[in-house]
Amino acid sequence: MNAIKNPEYYERLKTRRNEVMMTLAHVHKEQRTMEENKDRIDCAAYESRLHLLDNLTGWYVDEIARIDEALIRIAEGTYGICVGCHEPIDARRLETTTVAIFCAPCQAMREELSTA
Repeated sequence: MNAIKNPEYYERLKTRRNEVMMTLAHVHKEQRTMEENKDRIDCAAYESRLHLLDNLTGWYVDEIARIDEALIRIAEGTYGICVGCHEPIDARRLETTTVAIFCAPCQAMREELSTA
């Protein structure tokens, strides 16, 4: 299967991006609600909830950025090609990690180097 030419990846990425955008909108609404009601919530609970919502916002913003980068790679014709070794990324990896930029061996090597 030629992952670069498969429109299924494009659709999956666009669908996931829409899901994340809706979830992020919900998190932002929750943050506004928290801010409006902070006087009624105990300080420790407020700080804990605010920290959680800030972390969620960061994770979702990062995911949107990775999806956008994958969509750009599709448009450029480089989607599915490892940025490390320039070999095709296995289709099974792209099925589970549609935003993958490294093949499994290159990703493993990067993780090994980062923990050394």
